[in-house]
Order: sequence, then C-alpha cells, then structure tokens
Amino acid sequence: MRRCRDSIQRAFAFFTRLPVGTCDMAAGFQGAAAWLPLVGLVVGGLAGLVLCLAATVLPPLLCGVLGCLAWVLVTGGLHLDGVADCGDGLWVEATPERRLEIMRDSRLGTFGGAALFFILALKAAALAALTEGGSFPRILVACACAGLLARSVVFILMRQPSARPGGLGEALRQSLEPAQECWGALAALIACFCAVSVGLHGFVALIVAAAWVFWLGRVARKRLGGVTGDVFGCAVESVECLALLVLGAGL
Repeated sequence: MRRCRDSIQRAFAFFTRLPVGTCDMAAGFQGAAAWLPLVGLVVGGLAGLVLCLAATVLPPLLCGVLGCLAWVLVTGGLHLDGVADCGDGLWVEATPERRLEIMRDSRLGTFGGAALFFILALKAAALAALTEGGSFPRILVACACAGLLARSVVFILMRQPSARPGGLGEALRQSLEPAQECWGALAALIACFCAVSVGLHGFVALIVAAAWVFWLGRVARKRLGGVTGDVFGCAVESVECLALLVLGAGL
C-alpha cells in the first residue's frame, strides 16, 4: 500500500504542480508512469471545473482562454516544452543526431513557436466551443476524458525504441511494467465509455488519438531513431487538443 501511495505521489509531483508534498525522485520514477491516466483525469477535471466556473460570468471565448490557462498552470507547462522542441527538431531537414541536438537546445525556434501558438489557440477554441454548447456535467466529462485519454495513449509510444539513451523518455519507459501498459489501455477505454454515456463522441476521439500517436511514433522513429521525453510531451498536448476538438464537436 505504501509503495502504491508513493508512486502516485511521485506521479503527481513530477507531472503536475499540485501541492502533493515532497517525495524522493532520486531513485527514478518507480512506477509513476502507471498513474499517468489518473494524473490526466485530475488535470482535465480541474481545468473543466475552472471552465464551468468561468462560464457562469464570462463569454465563451474568455472561458476558453481561462480554461487553457488553468491547464497550463496545473501542469506547469511541462508538456509544452515537448511541443516546442518537436516543432523545432522533427520538421527540419537534418540528420537524426542534428535533430536531437536541436531538440536539446533550450532556445525557441520559429517552428517551435508556431507549434506552441497553434496548440494553445486550438485548445482555447475547443474549450470555448465546449462552454458554448454543453452543460456543466458534459464540460467536466469532456475535459477529464481529454486529459485521461492523452496520457493513456502515450503507452503506445512507449513501445517504440528510445532515441536518447539515459534520457527522461527512456527512464519513463523503464519504470513501466507490461501489466501497467494494459492498465493504460483500459483507462483509455473507460474514458471513452464515460464520454459516450453523456452523448460525447468518445470513441471517435479514441480513434483519432490512437491514429495520431501511431503516426507521431512513426515520424519520431524515422527522423530521430526513436522516441524521447519531448515526443511524449508533444503527444500529450496534441492528443488533448484533438480530443477536445472532437468532443466539442459532439456536443
């Protein structure tokens, strides 16, 4: 029980900025990756709650922006760094080694800036559409479903080889056991069933998310030789965005 509690605390301490107390990360993730779906459920649920509260006093556009801001604050913008790095590194014409070097560089390039802009703009627009067309329970379920689904389908990418031995992505993969990967797939299905139960396009979101992540994994393997922590982060942000767009269209 203590081991389970510690791994949950470790997951929330690393993947969010929620006040869960201090924990020892020196020994690695130690099962924290298995709780990614739970992290996504909480992150999406909190952002959905902010969206619902904002909808009581503000127009949809402002609600969407505030909901997007809440998403960034809860996660600390952790995965946005992956979006920027993948934008800069995946699309340039260079060797895999050079692409990895570009992605390791902390400076923001043109493609990375454009990727960040469109991810945030589309997410804010999708949240605004949810606010305009859905009831509060549906908004909460849609946001929670998007957060959960985005982190569940990342287990697909963990089947790919690591492009950067010793990096964060490899550490995350190594902390995961086969049984925990099955939990990730089950969590994604549960999320979609919950979405369908309130009339949302849950399974459409699942298909779109899975197809996107398969494609992103193939691109990363071809251009980088495998996946990195940045690719995982890019997958989380982009799947959240896609899921919100699909679920918003289904209201």
